[in-house]
Amino acid sequence: MIKVIGLYKSFGNNRVLKNLNIEIEERIATVVIGRSGIGKSVLLKSICGLIPPDKGSILIDGEDITKASRAKLHKIRSKIGMLFQDGALFDSFNVYENVAFPLVYHRLFDKETIHKKVMQYLELVEMQDFTEAMPHELSGGMKRKVAIARAMIMEPKYLLYDEPTTGLDPYSSAIVEILIKRLQEELKITSLIVTHDIELTNFIADKIALLEDGRIVAYESKEDSLKEGSLIYSHFITNREKIRIAHGY
Repeated sequence: MIKVIGLYKSFGNNRVLKNLNIEIEERIATVVIGRSGIGKSVLLKSICGLIPPDKGSILIDGEDITKASRAKLHKIRSKIGMLFQDGALFDSFNVYENVAFPLVYHRLFDKETIHKKVMQYLELVEMQDFTEAMPHELSGGMKRKVAIARAMIMEPKYLLYDEPTTGLDPYSSAIVEILIKRLQEELKITSLIVTHDIELTNFIADKIALLEDGRIVAYESKEDSLKEGSLIYSHFITNREKIRIAHGY
């Protein structure tokens, strides 16, 4: 389980996270929603240990990464895979090399075993026919699929997604959404997705958390959160309708 307790994070005078608390249950998909720039990516990067908090604790299976040594943090991070917002593929590496990189970097397997694992995960995301392609030759959706394969290849317990469909066309978005859901259903990975995409949320989420003003202000099952009267429903559906009406639409 991932447990975030009393998390604070500021950048200069901009206080982004303010006493944020959340528990991420295992083997389900939890979606954190909120407006753009509200701190969703900061939360993910804090959980990965990429951004140190100003205050608070982040427990990964009971171990507080905010107090861990460099060696301990490195070990805990091996439990986490992350898909960054733009995929973050290496421009000078082809598809095969991008997916293989974590295994090569950590020197975990011999060349033959690495090849088998890379092809296994490329087949999982239906990209096995593009091993020699360079990132600039891929569509946005294809890049995200390769990035998911790279995040998965270390076989993490937790998989974190930062706005996985942002900037994609409707077709590519649907393909990525289906892939995320299929991985969740087949492998039972604990997934944490941050997004402002209500359609993605409705399709993938088991539980939904609303991030607002630096805190989690609502945390409910998908069924409860999308009912009238829910704060999440009000924030993402009712408020949108009010804004349209206010502007004469």
